[in-house]
Amino acid sequence: MFRSLSANIYYLYLIKLSKWLMLIMPIVVLFYADNGLGTFDIYLLQAVYSLSVAFLEIPSGYMADIIGRRTSLIIGSLLGTLGFIVLSMSYSLYGFLAAEIILGLGGSFISGSDSALLFDSLAARNKEHYYLRFEGRITALGNLAETVAAIGGGLLAAWLSYRAVYVSQAMVAAIAIPAALLIVEPEREKLSTRPSMQQILAISYQALFKDKKLSSTIIMSSVSGTATLCMAWTSQVFFVTVGFSEAEITPLWVVLNLSVAIISIYAAAIVERIGRRRALLSIIILLPLGYILLGSLPLLPALATLFIFYLVRGYTTPMLRDLINRNCRSSIRATVLSIRSLLVRLAFSIAGPLLGLAAGKTSLGFALVVFGLVLALASVGAGIFLLGQHALTEGADGDQR
Repeated sequence: MFRSLSANIYYLYLIKLSKWLMLIMPIVVLFYADNGLGTFDIYLLQAVYSLSVAFLEIPSGYMADIIGRRTSLIIGSLLGTLGFIVLSMSYSLYGFLAAEIILGLGGSFISGSDSALLFDSLAARNKEHYYLRFEGRITALGNLAETVAAIGGGLLAAWLSYRAVYVSQAMVAAIAIPAALLIVEPEREKLSTRPSMQQILAISYQALFKDKKLSSTIIMSSVSGTATLCMAWTSQVFFVTVGFSEAEITPLWVVLNLSVAIISIYAAAIVERIGRRRALLSIIILLPLGYILLGSLPLLPALATLFIFYLVRGYTTPMLRDLINRNCRSSIRATVLSIRSLLVRLAFSIAGPLLGLAAGKTSLGFALVVFGLVLALASVGAGIFLLGQHALTEGADGDQR
């Protein structure tokens, strides 16, 4: 049994690989522009994707707690593959919208289930204190995959076409299907009461309002998650806005994702070295500052700022997910992680189109500065709340959080 649970980690690696080997990223804005879409349309598509994830985010997380993480991962993998097939066959905004909805629904079934399965697989072997280490490695694998994909996607686009990249992406997404089928569900605490919408609401209320330690962590993780998700798309728009070509975007994307991957690999060691409090303070300050400086500095310093942002991103998600997992019960873990993802998606679905609209009516630089200032207020507020609830003085593997 333990050997099977150990294999779960490798199957999660494959699922992460299928999600993050994003061949389309270096050319996504170029592909949409080639099909007649503008900046607002691009942010709109991503907002629709986020709302699609949000629509089933908490119910799918709750389902994962009831019917099992494995079943949720299988459903998500199937829908994710179908979404990219539809995307590769579409030529208009409406076709892309349909594809993003399917991808969003698939993403909702995977979101929360993967992290919950990782923590439970480790906990079943009394190794949950290694979660941050493995979450960092999985995050690193995702970014390494995205780095390889940046090169591969750029080459495919140059040799064949933008659309050939999207066809290839559908094949990559299909890798998750056999990986999910091979997963073994670990023994864990389960909800004893009958499943109901009332129970979902009760768990959400407990996580967001009654349990202050958990709610402060969810809110901080949601703010930082919104910042990093917005930047993933904003950086692409920034590259195109300043006039970079496909050949120039690809190496930049490689450098940025390699930086995240390297930091993620050593996320546990970095947090151990500098301490959770200092790590949190760097997140609170540097993520909003990244937007402000990207929008106000000349090109080369702006690129340096973007590089620093991606370095901080490398340990942000693993550290805050670890903190969430350590402060919630196994029986509701996937639901709680889905609440965090829901908040991120809802925030992005609002912030993304507004950022695109502001950039279209004024300039991208002005929009980034304003967004950075708003993000700074949210980040400082969430950080103060979290620091008031947690004694973040120990290293990465300490028990007191």
